[in-house]
Formats: sequence, structure tokens, C-alpha cells
Amino acid sequence: MNNVELVIIFISIITGTAYFILIISFTLGWIKLKKFAIYESPSTFISIVVPVRNEQDHIDSLIESLLRQNYPATLYEIIIINDHSTDNTFGELKKHEGLDTVTLLELVGEQGGKKSAIDLGVRQASGILIASLDADCIPAGNWLKTISSCYEQGRYKMIAGPVTIHKPKTWLSSFQALELLSLVASGGGAIGIKKPIMCNGANLIYEKEAYLKVDGFKGNEHIPGGDDIFLMEKIKKAYPKGSIGFNTNPQGLVYTAASENLMEFLNQRMRWVAKSPAYRNPFLITSALVVLLFNLIMLITLISSICSMKIFLAFCTLFFLKCIIDFPILWMASSFSKQRQLMVFYLPFQLIYFIFISMSGVMGNLLSSSWKGRK
Repeated sequence: MNNVELVIIFISIITGTAYFILIISFTLGWIKLKKFAIYESPSTFISIVVPVRNEQDHIDSLIESLLRQNYPATLYEIIIINDHSTDNTFGELKKHEGLDTVTLLELVGEQGGKKSAIDLGVRQASGILIASLDADCIPAGNWLKTISSCYEQGRYKMIAGPVTIHKPKTWLSSFQALELLSLVASGGGAIGIKKPIMCNGANLIYEKEAYLKVDGFKGNEHIPGGDDIFLMEKIKKAYPKGSIGFNTNPQGLVYTAASENLMEFLNQRMRWVAKSPAYRNPFLITSALVVLLFNLIMLITLISSICSMKIFLAFCTLFFLKCIIDFPILWMASSFSKQRQLMVFYLPFQLIYFIFISMSGVMGNLLSSSWKGRK
């Protein structure tokens, strides 16, 4: 065995061990998450805050789904903030202007970006709780009821909600669905061990008072993304351990559409990765590095195995290890979202996922990405 083989195998053992410990921790955390019963007589006033930019094809469906929520109309409001849309989004919004439940706001002048839109909405909100949502998503009918039940029983300062791909049919959409479930389960698992590191702005709930106490997005306004994770970091730092919860009721799911093609999907994940240099949470940084390095070493061993049978055996060991470790938490997450059929794609997913993670992880830190016409 030469020196190169020794180094690669040594790194494989180190990263494989770290990955094993991390995913087992998330799996145990997912199991430990507190379950909540739905209260049939909620008492919490909730402000739904939705930033929109160029969403003319989605905004009607979203508003209609929000108006159909199985929740007292006197206990929630919908605040839509138009972020300089260049399509007919504002025209579609004007159709709903006369509704008592719906408030339309618009960013003006040089104000722009998702964080500015959310901040404007939060400061106008009347609710104790803010429920933020992306414009291209559709919540389940009992979404608000599960939020109030979770809040009234847990009194959390922030609640991370689950998000899943709506009716994945193609191989690409199924891949995205499994990948998103892995992120949701990891984020939920981290909350379960009281080390929150990840949430999704497409389904994120927090107290207005907590948002104002931590000055919202102040300090990271210059970073295009991160309206979810950076706010979680600030609330985690400001409040005692256990102040952040996870909505464990499947009726609290929010459904989002899959990216239409691979490049769009990759661009989305690159945007998510691009904010990672601004992370300050040590456990988040460690977790992100462990996942990236483990997947990178898998890619390196696969490429290097052309020249060495020993390295090929190292790759096979890492791949087998990953398949075994990842399975329980994805099995539970797919059951939770009622998408168990996705597990048919589990092995093909594992064959590709480490390549995808390596590419998006490296490219997200080196290349620029775009969103709704903005770099």
C-alpha cells in the first residue's frame, strides 16, 4: 500500500466515523421530537407573511389555499409583500385587495430582497406568531391549526415546519423529494437533540416579539439568502435551550413544486450553500463540513479507484456505510410525509447524491447564482 492509498483510506475512516456519529445523532433526535395533539379550539392569532417576486403563476393558488384554512377567520391575517415583481404578480394581487383577511404591501425605492419584504410584513403584523411562507408553496388545510397547537403546548420562540415536494412523478422530482426530506429530517433531528441548525423559510414560524428582540435580519442584510437559518441562529443565541421546536404533525406540511430541470435545481442548492461562509453556529459549521467532506471523499475514492483496487474497496465501504446510516431517518421522514413510495429510488439516489452534494458544495462557494432575475 503506497502513501497516497494510506492517506485516502485514513481520511475515509475519519470522515466516515464523523458522518456516522452525526447522522445517528440526527436519527435519535428525530425519534425524540415531541408529538403534539391538535387543539380544536385554538386561541393564537397568527400573521401569515409571504414575500413575493415574479410569482404570477402561483400567487392565486396560494391565497386561495390560505383562505381555505381550517382555522377561525378572526384569528389570522394574510400579509403579502410585493418585492419589485417584473411580471403581472402585482396585478394578480390586486384581485384580492378588498378582502378583509388580506393585506397587500409593496417594497418601494431601493428597498428590495426577501429579507426586506419579510421585515416589512412582520412590522405590520398584528399576530403573536408570524408564519412565513414562500409564494410557490401550498400548505395543508390544517396547517394553521397544527401551528397554534404546537405553539400553545410548547410555547416555543420559533417553530420549524416540514416542507416536501408536491406529488413527485418524474425521476428528477423524486430525487429532489428525497433530498428535501433528508434536509427536513436532519433539521428536525438537530432540534430533537436541542442543537438546532437548519430550517426552511417556506414553513417557518416565530414569535413577533422574538423577531423584534433579535433585531430581525440586522447584521446579515447584505447576504441574499439566509432569512431562515440566520434568524434561527439569532433566536437560539437569545433564548434558553429548547426554545426552538419542530412541528411534528404531518398536517403541518407545506408542499412545494420541484425544480423543472437539473440546472434549476443545482442553482437553487448553490444559493443555499453560498450563505455558508457567514455561519457562526459551531455545530452547524461542523455538521456542514462533515457532510461535505464525507461526500467529497466518496467522490475522490470513486475517481481514484481507477488506479487502485484498495481505494475502490474503500469507496465500496463508504457507500455501504452511507446506505446503512441514511436509511432509518429517510424511512421515518418518508413515512411522516406519506411518501414512502420514494424509497424505491433510495439506492439510485445514494449512487448520485454524493456527486451532487460535492458539486453544489464546491460550486456554491466559488460561483455566483441567480434568483428571480437577481444575482
